[in-house]
Amino acid sequence: MLHSTLSDKSTVNAVDLLTAFSGESAKQYEPMFRFSQEARIVTVKIYAVGTESTTARYSGGSEIRKEVNNILRITTADGFEGLSGVDTDYQGAFGEEHLLELQGIAADLLALQSLDPVEVGTILERTRPGLSDEARSSIDIALWDLAARKVDRPLCEMLGAKRDSIEPYASFPFYDSLPEYIEAVNEYAKLGYTIFKFHVWGQIDKDSRLVELVQQTFADSAYRFMIDLEGAYGFEDALSLGRKMDQGLFIWLEGPIDDEQLEQYAELRSRLAVSIIPAGYKLYSSAFIRQGIESGSWDAGRFDATVVGGISKALELLIVANDAGLPIEIQSWGHSLAQAANLHLMLANERTRYFEAPMPKEAYEFGMKNGNLLERGRVVAPEGPGLGIEIDWDRLAIADFYVHSDG
Repeated sequence: MLHSTLSDKSTVNAVDLLTAFSGESAKQYEPMFRFSQEARIVTVKIYAVGTESTTARYSGGSEIRKEVNNILRITTADGFEGLSGVDTDYQGAFGEEHLLELQGIAADLLALQSLDPVEVGTILERTRPGLSDEARSSIDIALWDLAARKVDRPLCEMLGAKRDSIEPYASFPFYDSLPEYIEAVNEYAKLGYTIFKFHVWGQIDKDSRLVELVQQTFADSAYRFMIDLEGAYGFEDALSLGRKMDQGLFIWLEGPIDDEQLEQYAELRSRLAVSIIPAGYKLYSSAFIRQGIESGSWDAGRFDATVVGGISKALELLIVANDAGLPIEIQSWGHSLAQAANLHLMLANERTRYFEAPMPKEAYEFGMKNGNLLERGRVVAPEGPGLGIEIDWDRLAIADFYVHSDG
């Protein structure tokens, strides 16, 4: 099993991790992670950017959330750059907590004696144990982007790409009325989407009416649908809604109950035809994924690289899942940089079926020169090395919320 390649080593670095994930030696990439005074980090810049166009709710019971795109930009003495973008949301007003956390560790990044994201992660676990997973993700992804830029290849190729495109689904925010969901399907179908995910009320009566309306309206169409409950239900309501969804148009039911209820997930999965997947917010550890696998809890697992700690952590989790034959439906809700980080993982992981494209689409592309990843109904990695996203730095400054720090 591939994960034994990792567990047998007392010290793991990025080359070891790449080798374990792909099953092929990644020794050729070792120079890209090598530290020297000529390749040290010399600048750290952080940007927090928000627009009102992404303000939304994600369930009937949630508050309005303000989305902030937190961009980390590091440059090295030899002229290379590493970028990452991690989305955070705030209730009521845009916030800069993530920026401030990164600002507080900028001096540590400038003092690093390693450019290997796995080694840096180990260092931060020791020196900054209270650092959030989102901040770790920002740093880790920027270092992977830096390495891929040095080798002048898209990150997915460095990870061992299995394909060059993936099928997307349009992921909607919460709407207040049933007609709005139908209107959104018709609107975004014009862009080429044929699969749509709904964030719903979290109330069995209203959610059931939506399922019934969708199946009446689109019964003869080629469209397919998903529902994300954000863990709002108990077991009986989840079973009831799942039975309504079993009629053919629905691909999966996401986060029907709390992620930690593994036995109840397994029971739902055994009694429903629709696929069952978790919300993914608590799948931070390999041990938890193994528990879910052993319990037969899910048809697919779920996590987001920008939430769990970056590309390095995501690769570790994918190794565990792939060894067990468990698909991972990687999340990619967020602005273009966050989408791209997860997309590169998807293209290197053949057991991931779909790409989550947040709507409204253009809102999440703000400030990016090539943030549109959709091409003829498929999602493709942008051209260029690393994440491949090009940023219009001047345009960022006209956002509704903009804070910039030089570390």
